[in-house]
Amino acid sequence: MKKFSLFGLKFMFEVKRSSKNDVELYSTSYALREKIIYLILIMFIIAFSSKIGLLSKNNNYSVGDVVISDIYAPKTIVFNDKSAKEKIIENMIAQSGKEYIYSADAGRIYLETFDEFFDDIYALKNNKDSNVDFKNLEKDTGRRIPDTMVKDLLSLKVPEIMKLQKETRKFLENLYESGIIQEKATIKYRSPFDKKIEKLSNLQRQVVETFAAPNYIYDEDKTKKAIEEKVSQINDQYIEIKAGTLVAKKGEILNERRIKILESCGVYSYKKSLGIMMANLTYLFIISTLFYQIIFNRYKKDILRKSTYRSTVLIIIAFFLTFRFINNDLIYLMPADTALFLLVLLTNTKYGLMMISFMLFFLLPIIDYDLIFLVMNIASMTFGAYLIKKVNTRAALIAVGIQMAVLKVATFGLLSFFSEVETFGAALKSGEIIVSGLVSGMIAIALLPYFEKTFNILTLFKLLELGDLSHPLLKKLSMEAPGTFHHSMMVATLSENAAAAVGANAVFARVASYYHDIGKCKRPQFYVENQQNGENPHNRVSPFMSNLIITSHTKDGAEMAKQYQIPREIRNIMYEHQGTTFLAYFYNKAKALDPTVTKEEFRYSGPKPRSKESAIIMLADSIEAAVRSLDEKTPRAIEEMLRKIINSKIEDNQLSEADLTFKEIEIIIHTFVKSLISIHHVRIKYPGQK
Repeated sequence: MKKFSLFGLKFMFEVKRSSKNDVELYSTSYALREKIIYLILIMFIIAFSSKIGLLSKNNNYSVGDVVISDIYAPKTIVFNDKSAKEKIIENMIAQSGKEYIYSADAGRIYLETFDEFFDDIYALKNNKDSNVDFKNLEKDTGRRIPDTMVKDLLSLKVPEIMKLQKETRKFLENLYESGIIQEKATIKYRSPFDKKIEKLSNLQRQVVETFAAPNYIYDEDKTKKAIEEKVSQINDQYIEIKAGTLVAKKGEILNERRIKILESCGVYSYKKSLGIMMANLTYLFIISTLFYQIIFNRYKKDILRKSTYRSTVLIIIAFFLTFRFINNDLIYLMPADTALFLLVLLTNTKYGLMMISFMLFFLLPIIDYDLIFLVMNIASMTFGAYLIKKVNTRAALIAVGIQMAVLKVATFGLLSFFSEVETFGAALKSGEIIVSGLVSGMIAIALLPYFEKTFNILTLFKLLELGDLSHPLLKKLSMEAPGTFHHSMMVATLSENAAAAVGANAVFARVASYYHDIGKCKRPQFYVENQQNGENPHNRVSPFMSNLIITSHTKDGAEMAKQYQIPREIRNIMYEHQGTTFLAYFYNKAKALDPTVTKEEFRYSGPKPRSKESAIIMLADSIEAAVRSLDEKTPRAIEEMLRKIINSKIEDNQLSEADLTFKEIEIIIHTFVKSLISIHHVRIKYPGQK
């Protein structure tokens, strides 16, 4: 108990380690949480470790810092050079002409006023009109005519006035032709008149300025729109910096543009580096939370299955370490699809697709949040996950990899077009994607057998190998128990057709049927299908021994299968295909000898079928043997026999643990009838020939 005082108040608190009782510690939920947390920790730690280098001294600079050592681009980047764009805009604005409103009448009106003014000057000079008034001229021009200018003109002789008039009028004509510009309140003369006007006499300049009115008015709105239109046509300036390029030289003082290039290469200031690390932590926590919730609620069975979980852990570790320690320039060349192929083939489509999707999201910090890579892979892997369902050969798996690569290239090309990726770089990456798709399938094929053997997982390819009739165990069955071998082939045909009809795993049902009675190899002569010349060994032993021999074939088969490394799923079928079926024949014989015997002593040890495939094999096994005993194998007789056997199995609760519906049982019955009629069809009797 801890105690302390604060502001006159006493506070007490106690810290205890949380203890879990054995029931909680070993519960399914606790184990599930623990396994999911381990998966999260693996991906979280490897992903976050890629950002630890941000705190390195050589990875932190700011404007004005001196570069400690040469810095080379760690990867090929496309840098958006905003400074270059701004410089282009500045040059464009400087070179762009301004927009003006031209007035053609301004020059004519003011020159006419100029002539009228001098006519009045001549009148005053000759004393023809002593009452000349310049107010009308001032009203027309909007300009005031200075009294000093009039006085100076009148002081000149007439020839001098005429000369001045001629020179100034010529100057005004040229000035109007060149253009007199008004920008806001300022009037400007275009070159060379801006300098020539300075060389005029004071009186000449005064006359010119009085009658020089602007004929080009600056249009600010139109000029802005013209500049904005030109600026909008200037694209961002992208510079591709190849991996290994020297981006900052030792001793160089960093300016703002150089800092931006370094940031594109992953070199930041300490403040920004810490911000980026916190952002990465936040992102990874969000993804981890989503991963935990979805996996915990939807994929409990997959995570709790040891083989699935262990193979998932190994795939995740290999996937993340590969991307963690390669150059980011090579990520498009990496066979990322291999992880998808292995997950889907070793587990199931939904689990594999969900797991690879989260793996890609956890991968983002490592690949510097390359969203093109993420979108491209999620799109192709969603497409590929469902293509794998139809794969039944190794060559088909390679074909799926190539098909996914084609979709990736199309997606990459579309995204690159809008991202303005450099054309040559995009073409190079497209080639890398094709190579990656081709290699992914090959690597998956090469690794799959090791996963199958290490984790004892039954995949489609393993099933196809086990389905080869040249397998040593099947050859043993065909040699030592030929009747049982033929029976197994018939059961396989019935089971495969029925499984396909109800949406179960038809390939598994067929292959498991091949091996379901393998235990009969130990004492083949005790089973009627292998007996010859009418000799029945059961006649020489007690019914108790017969019961023991017959019921032990399920256990014997599983032990033999284990020696030959037959997967657990098929060994389960060996136990389940008889369930807890009652051996009525030997029970009745034993009852006659010992009335105290019970029915439970004459039942198979089980367990009962726990899957659709197992239940279908049980029904096919019972039905195939029974139909052979029919004298007349008509459709009606076969169906009556089927329904009788299946009803007895249902009444005996042999199908109580299998997830079969009554609708599916009806489909199975019709499929069995159709298959058996095809097998036992009526043959044409030919007359004897000499």
